[in-house]
Amino acid sequence: RGPAAGAALAELLRSSRSLELLYLHDNPELGGGLGAALSEVPWANAESRLRELWLNGTGLGPAAGAGLAALLRSSRSLEILVLSENPELGDGLGAALAEAPWANSESKLRDLRLNGTGLGPAAGAG
Repeated sequence: RGPAAGAALAELLRSSRSLELLYLHDNPELGGGLGAALSEVPWANAESRLRELWLNGTGLGPAAGAGLAALLRSSRSLEILVLSENPELGDGLGAALAEAPWANSESKLRDLRLNGTGLGPAAGAG
């Protein structure tokens, strides 16, 4: 739970050379620990094979924005990212979307699910 789970997930994502799908959905207790973990992962790792990351209903909050921005800016393998049903993401997610994945010419992202993430009018500005 919490920070301990986040640290374990960060280590898994940092070290795995074979993980392609990670489904963490409906684990709201992950919250802040998961948000911190997202910031610690070297998403540009050329050896990463992660194609699908399902984080819907994981209790992510605004602090996860920096990690999500890094993920969207750097990942070379991610095709599907599901952030749905994390209503506290709000402006943190909006900031992440404002700068990425559009800045990543190697992005393979084709499916980004954001329903129920608390995005407001400011997310579309810019």
